Amino acid sequence: MPLRKRINLKIFVPLSLVTTTGLVFFSQSTAETLVILGVYVATLLNLFLLMSVIQKIVEIGTATEPVDYSKIKLALIFVAKMAVIFLALTIGVHFTGKRIIIPLLNYVIQIFVLGVSLKRSN
Repeated sequence: MPLRKRINLKIFVPLSLVTTTGLVFFSQSTAETLVILGVYVATLLNLFLLMSVIQKIVEIGTATEPVDYSKIKLALIFVAKMAVIFLALTIGVHFTGKRIIIPLLNYVIQIFVLGVSLKRSN
């Protein structure tokens, strides 16, 4: 089963939104709220880029026949994934300073939410 289809969106979306909304209540200004939401969007993009790279690596590793793939494309997706989260956190530090811990905490929570929402395969 493809990794993207393994995400149970009925669990992922509500849990993801509830945790993000809960952390938005800790913001002290509109700028902090926007940073939290911006890092949230970057986190989602980061997680889905990560899943696409992992899916391709799993396909390559479990294939019985040679699989045509581009190492450069995989590397570029991984670099893009890292750049997205780094850029989001850098901008977040610029606007929130030491309070960047709130969006960073949300990033860590989203990783666990993704793990909880994965459907188990046989």
